[in-house]
Amino acid sequence: MKTSRCLLLLAAAMSPVALLMIGCSKTDNSSTNVEKVKTEAKEVAADVKASASDSWDSIKDYTYEKRADFSASFDRMTAQMDDKAREVKAKVAGVPDAASKDRESAVKEYDEARADLKSKLSDLGNATADTWADAKEKVAQAWKHVQAAYDKVKASATP
Repeated sequence: MKTSRCLLLLAAAMSPVALLMIGCSKTDNSSTNVEKVKTEAKEVAADVKASASDSWDSIKDYTYEKRADFSASFDRMTAQMDDKAREVKAKVAGVPDAASKDRESAVKEYDEARADLKSKLSDLGNATADTWADAKEKVAQAWKHVQAAYDKVKASATP
């Protein structure tokens, strides 16, 4: 399932490259343009691959030796979650209605869960090979709490 999604995203990223290569005019710098397009396509493919692999299931078994990869993937995951939460918060900001107290409570819970996750990530950053598994489990629990809190914020935003 994940592999087919990655292949689909990679194919989507490579399609413009094929079109550009076919449609390029024959000028003196056409080989330069082709190389530039190839380089950009490789960068897009790398970004697509990184985004597609950013999920808890894909990083949960990372060992202490892969902590840098874990951290990079998790940073992207939290940035995506924060962006979604910001969008929902902006959508409902200042909209008075009967559910505003529930919404405020949900936003507060999200903010607290996000702060707790940040603390757990700090602890994970200071973990040793011996404490890695325990610190990673605490991050996992904090991540689940952030996701649940986000779901409450999102639900409170819908009428």
